[in-house]
Amino acid sequence: MNEELRAELLRRVAVDQEARHVLDSEAMAAADGANLPWLREVITKVGWPGRSLVGEDGAQAAWLLAQHADRDPAFQRRCLDLLTAAVERGEATVVQRAYLTDRVLLHEGKQQEYGTQATARDGRFVPRNLRDPDHVDERRASVGLGPVAEYLARMAEHHPPEPMRMLCSACQATIETWPPEVGEIRTATCPRCGQTVTFRMMP
Repeated sequence: MNEELRAELLRRVAVDQEARHVLDSEAMAAADGANLPWLREVITKVGWPGRSLVGEDGAQAAWLLAQHADRDPAFQRRCLDLLTAAVERGEATVVQRAYLTDRVLLHEGKQQEYGTQATARDGRFVPRNLRDPDHVDERRASVGLGPVAEYLARMAEHHPPEPMRMLCSACQATIETWPPEVGEIRTATCPRCGQTVTFRMMP
């Protein structure tokens, strides 16, 4: 067991989670920006930090840092490949693989498999770009996850869904709107000056 590496993983995840708990976007960006190059270096040196190297909690921390390595999709794909091999050796969990699989697929412009990645839309959480929604609960059950409806309900209890907010370029008033589907074009109107904003959600 590499106790020094385990301790650093846990320290970094504590910072990551504190920022996300209070929804501090600047703190989240700072944590992600610091963790990404550090995790790259760790994986270059030791490979995927699995249970036998950093313990159960350290391995969970490594997975979470990889989940949030969104600035480098190619590296995130590499993490998924290493994590998949780690699952086969008993060094990581199938649930971790499922979550990272969905994250990577969406970043590659593909449909997610397990519905772990959601977005707020029209006052509720819905899965983003989900393949074959009618059978998602079967796929989730195969990796030990509960029904997607229960998962989304827990998300809403923890953080109620909120619309996107942007400043009007004409009068600086706040425009609120729910995110569109991927590839969908949606418009929103400024409540103060009436200017219309058109936007599209990219993969």
